[in-house]
Amino acid sequence: MKDGVPAPQLVKMELFAVFGDPIHHSLSPDMHNAAFKYLGRQAFYLPVQCAPAVVWDRLNAFRGLGGLGANLTRPLKELVVPNLKSGSDWVAKTQAANAIVWDHDGWIGDNTDVQALISRIPATSHNRFGGTAWVLGQGGVARSSIVALESKGYEVTVFGRRQPKVPKHTQWVPWDNSRLEHPRCDVLVNATPIGQMGETAWPIAPEFDPSTIVVDWVYRPNNTYLIRRAAQAGCMVVDGLTLLIDQAAMSWKLWFGMVGPRDIMADAVRNFGNE
Repeated sequence: MKDGVPAPQLVKMELFAVFGDPIHHSLSPDMHNAAFKYLGRQAFYLPVQCAPAVVWDRLNAFRGLGGLGANLTRPLKELVVPNLKSGSDWVAKTQAANAIVWDHDGWIGDNTDVQALISRIPATSHNRFGGTAWVLGQGGVARSSIVALESKGYEVTVFGRRQPKVPKHTQWVPWDNSRLEHPRCDVLVNATPIGQMGETAWPIAPEFDPSTIVVDWVYRPNNTYLIRRAAQAGCMVVDGLTLLIDQAAMSWKLWFGMVGPRDIMADAVRNFGNE
């Protein structure tokens, strides 16, 4: 105290981030910072532009600033796996980590994309098409979808332009518009950019059975053509913004041992789907 004026108190701020390339579009800072504010947590979450070639340089610099945890977007979520201190079973199965936390002398990884989809898809006890699931796409999101669906008991078929590495029980078939016009599966997951702003529009108009669950990872726009088409057919739908919020809330389990306040995170991006 000087001249009767209390000395300012320094507040230690917990630091978190999302790394990606590009990253300007990310909604993660909005969600996490809203949650920190709601809980009165002295923490801040920032976006970090990060080219794939320098991901570990960026992470080391982030840790040097006191960074405690982070999220990663594609393709970084695959690139960090070999140098993690350890990873969850979901990381081992997908070879991708979208959430990491610092633990004494290294980063520990988890895949909350898998957990988000698992939380939204019922087990195969009620199905019309023999417990089958179709996944459209071949990247990291597709792998996370495959792992999530197989954990719920589904037999998965992957549709893609080229044959990827898939689990031994997973079937791959070439992309076939005629077959996709009349999907006969219990769950259909779009893990491609088709329908995303600036990307290719859907080349077909699928005729869905109302018992099919339709999932679209695209969240820009949120109310995609595929989601609208499925909803009109009476299907249960899971949109990309829902999954984005779920995976964000589940990242808190790795960082803090608790699921984040999902409702607060959802409120922070509520108007995004209408843009």
